[in-house]
Amino acid sequence: MAQNPTAENRLEPHKVIMFAENVAHVGQQRKSRLANFVTADLAFSGSGDRFTDELVGVHDMIEMFNDFGDTPDNDTDKMRRLAFFKTFADSQKVGKREQAEQLIDPLNPKVVSMGYALERQRDRSIIKGLYDGMYDVDDDGDIVKSAFSPQTIGKSFTGYHKGKADGDAAPGTAPTVLTPAKLRGATVLQSKAQIISMHVPHVLVEEEDLQNMLTSVEVSSADYNQLSRVIDGEIDMFKGKKLVRVEAGTLKTNAAGNTAYLPMYYPDQILFKERPLVSTRVGERPDKMYRWYAYMEVQHSVLRREDKGVIHIEVER
Repeated sequence: MAQNPTAENRLEPHKVIMFAENVAHVGQQRKSRLANFVTADLAFSGSGDRFTDELVGVHDMIEMFNDFGDTPDNDTDKMRRLAFFKTFADSQKVGKREQAEQLIDPLNPKVVSMGYALERQRDRSIIKGLYDGMYDVDDDGDIVKSAFSPQTIGKSFTGYHKGKADGDAAPGTAPTVLTPAKLRGATVLQSKAQIISMHVPHVLVEEEDLQNMLTSVEVSSADYNQLSRVIDGEIDMFKGKKLVRVEAGTLKTNAAGNTAYLPMYYPDQILFKERPLVSTRVGERPDKMYRWYAYMEVQHSVLRREDKGVIHIEVER
């Protein structure tokens, strides 16, 4: 890109602005699969290279036995978690000036391509909040990265199987794919986390997981039609959970690739912030035969508020 573009080798400012709006507009037309299912701010305007989240711990009241006892000396733990912004860039070869001016058309294939890339990057950034370690501030005020060890429903989980309340034994062969019993087990773990939310639990699944669960004997009767409607895209609720379908290969697997981890979480536990289009330019590049290029930058940051707010359900792949 030219270091000091003149009026001749850059588009007029209003046309660059229209290009930037078109990229965002395409993104709005093709929403990412995850941005709507976390707490997302896609127009974050705060300054700095990070944002913070302050959490206050739990404490209990103290019973008083006389009128002139000592004043309670209660204190509450405070926790601070940080998320740093990362910058992502994209560029497209445009060609001649006449072609560059066509970027103001929202149907321009270059604009469409950049909009799709933006959406895919949003999902990749959000997914890190469901799997990666986070930065915390320790008691000395130092920033440390804490590993994430989530509560997990194991691949061979057999608890809360159908018939358990009637004294029936657990299945002789433990199911390894996604099952209603695993969803019930994850619900119990989530209840023990004692996180208050106005949202229903969300579970990220891939098509393979839905199709596997449909083969379960447990859903072959009353729940079969409901799950079939989820698979067909008519509804997204099953067993009190919102099943969010993501592209195959999105969810984290073990090193061997034969076990995947399906996150279950409340949307307000995952905070995603985006500074949109930090730098948008359409200009002539002298180093590329004076051809025109389109360039954009975006900054993403994602924070998981509490580790216990995300549960992983192991399934076979």
